[in-house]
Amino acid sequence: MPTAPIVFEAESFSPISITILLVTGVLALLAAYTSGKVFIADSGEPSIPFLLQALTAFFIAIPCAKVGYTVMRDKEFEPYKGRSLTIRVLVCSIIYAALWYVRGTIGIENPEIWQWTFLAPLFLFIGGLTAVLSFDIDWGVGVSHYSFYVILIALMRYLAGLHPPL
Repeated sequence: MPTAPIVFEAESFSPISITILLVTGVLALLAAYTSGKVFIADSGEPSIPFLLQALTAFFIAIPCAKVGYTVMRDKEFEPYKGRSLTIRVLVCSIIYAALWYVRGTIGIENPEIWQWTFLAPLFLFIGGLTAVLSFDIDWGVGVSHYSFYVILIALMRYLAGLHPPL
């Protein structure tokens, strides 16, 4: 008895969702730049409140995790949707923001590049493992998923005028 092949349905992105994503991204970068100019300490350095930095790290992680999953997921598997995807994105976002917090509390004010030889693999391992376990993606894709978040949050930190995260 012949069986019909499984029909592959390509996902399409609506122009409206792409526009909303781009406008939101530009507004987030503009907000980071503006916050660096608004919260100036007596020394002339930006002094952005910790709570604002923590909330930004979390709320930037949410679209990074969602967009990263949508773009980087294995197209041969059924995509996560609805509540399952929401929970996975939130868990991934919390861990990404927590990793960024831990990185900030290490206490290395001006690290040399050789120190990152030992620290970066640990963060990449934990961040990549988070993405792999959250979204059932391959290891290299998981590390890329986490790196997407790190690059974006580092860019926002740079635009705010804070010291580089390296």
